[in-house]
Amino acid sequence: MPPPSSLSGLSHAALEALLVEMFGEVASLKQVVAELREEIARLKGLKGRPDIKPGGMDKATEPANPVKREKRRRGKIRPRVAVEDRIIKVSAPVGSRFKGYETYMSQELVLSV
Repeated sequence: MPPPSSLSGLSHAALEALLVEMFGEVASLKQVVAELREEIARLKGLKGRPDIKPGGMDKATEPANPVKREKRRRGKIRPRVAVEDRIIKVSAPVGSRFKGYETYMSQELVLSV
């Protein structure tokens, strides 16, 4: 629905109806954005939103338990993209000659048809 040219020309009831419609649209768009953010996090392999359960108030008279701090070690880091080595056999063009080997590394190689 295109926006009206002038909001001052609308009646009070029409403005309220337009406002209710816009609030509904904003709520649905917020829901879509939240779902897309969750899907992006899932596709990236990130942790989802924490599941926090409601709790009661803490009692002030109970002493807090001392928390022992442990050194956390970071686990083995693994790349998000699989690393693979490929050897591609290619025949030499006619008229070429062997001049030796030269080692090189290719990080991003995209082959397409």
